[in-house]
Amino acid sequence: MSLKKNIAYSTILTLSTYLVPLIVFPYISRVLGPQGIGRIDAVDSVINYAVQLSMMGLSTLGIREVARHRNDKKALHDAFRDLFTLNLLTTLTLVVILSCVFLFVPYFGAHRRLYFIGQTKLFFNMFWIEWFFKGLENFPYITIRSVIMRILFVTSVFLFIRDANDYILYYVLWVGLVVGNALCNWIYRRKFVSYSLKGFRLQRYLKPFVILGLFSVCAALYTQLPTAYLASKCGATQVAYFTTATRIHTVLLALFTSITGVMIPRISSLLAQNKEMEVKRLTNKTFNLLYLFALPVIVFLEFFSKDVIHIFAGSGFEGAILPMRIVVMQILIVGTEQILILQLLIPSGHDRYPLYCALAGAIVSMASNLLLVPRIGAVGCAVSWLLAEMTVMFIALHWVNHFLKIQIPLRLLLKRILWALPYVGIAIAVYFFVSGTWIRIGITCFFFLIYAFFILRKEEIIKPRVLSQFLHR
Repeated sequence: MSLKKNIAYSTILTLSTYLVPLIVFPYISRVLGPQGIGRIDAVDSVINYAVQLSMMGLSTLGIREVARHRNDKKALHDAFRDLFTLNLLTTLTLVVILSCVFLFVPYFGAHRRLYFIGQTKLFFNMFWIEWFFKGLENFPYITIRSVIMRILFVTSVFLFIRDANDYILYYVLWVGLVVGNALCNWIYRRKFVSYSLKGFRLQRYLKPFVILGLFSVCAALYTQLPTAYLASKCGATQVAYFTTATRIHTVLLALFTSITGVMIPRISSLLAQNKEMEVKRLTNKTFNLLYLFALPVIVFLEFFSKDVIHIFAGSGFEGAILPMRIVVMQILIVGTEQILILQLLIPSGHDRYPLYCALAGAIVSMASNLLLVPRIGAVGCAVSWLLAEMTVMFIALHWVNHFLKIQIPLRLLLKRILWALPYVGIAIAVYFFVSGTWIRIGITCFFFLIYAFFILRKEEIIKPRVLSQFLHR
């Protein structure tokens, strides 16, 4: 399938994944309130960290290895067997450890039921095997399945979540989304590979599995664990402020990630064929897309975070406004970081160096969280996250330049910043001269879209012929 179609399917997949929480959140935030949202998010942050531990480096290693062997049925079967079995061993180990922790550590007693529901998510996550289908570039199946499952989830939320006491039921539905996707994938993978332990080779992928896994674990130290630390120091309400601020950022960043996710198997294949010039060409195109996307989004949310929070979460979430203004800068920072690490360092086989980046980010995150969170709560959590991601980005840039001789296209960035100045002018005019939340948002979006259309036409990106070349195979 062409890269253009893969990106289209991946974008739809990402929208279905991250827009669903945005669709249901305005409803559940008003039904469950900051306390209910905070409880769920505090528990889910611990479970998500456990998922990261269980997956180790599989999310990227699996895509890379399946992409390399997809034309050889025997090699594909062996790669799947070895990779899945590693994930099986880590998942079962964590399930046993966490069961003991949740039962005997007093800290987890208040919400023990939620934690054990979350364990179901951890267990079934290993059967999700999304990495397998992404390595095959089977994005049509992934997209169709995900859209159907998420429609069922949204319908269930509006049917069954009625008052603040339903926070446990909401978490059951959220975990059920993982279970449903996992069962569908595990059944469907029989079309491509079978699974048995016979012939399993522990050593084959153990080293990259652990190295890339340590990268994911360290990355989770500054993306997942700070939420749990915030909960322990400042309570569920501050967690609700922080997670509300990060939800929109996560959705917007995921739209860009839908592109880098498609690039991983393609660039892995190009590097295997020693097509370095094609890799550099695709990298520059990805940077261009990032700048065109990130700069207007940052301008919009810096000016209109208050309006967005009011629409998105309602009253009681005003504490999320400043964290959102801080976190939104990461769309550009993390977008750059993903290009450098996920699109270049890992596909090129330099597995150790993302780990060094993540270790540095984790150290910065832990130090700044310890210093800031007890004093300024959710705002401190947002600042520490931003500092950690900036650290990761600059170190990753060093290694990419060292190994691949690829740098951030600063001239292109400067050009895009200059082109983004009219967005600032539009935002200032609307911010000071227009009243009414929905009117301000609507007018700003209207003029932003008109100007974005002008830029894309001037750059000849939206012309069908040039768009085809822009994303060509």
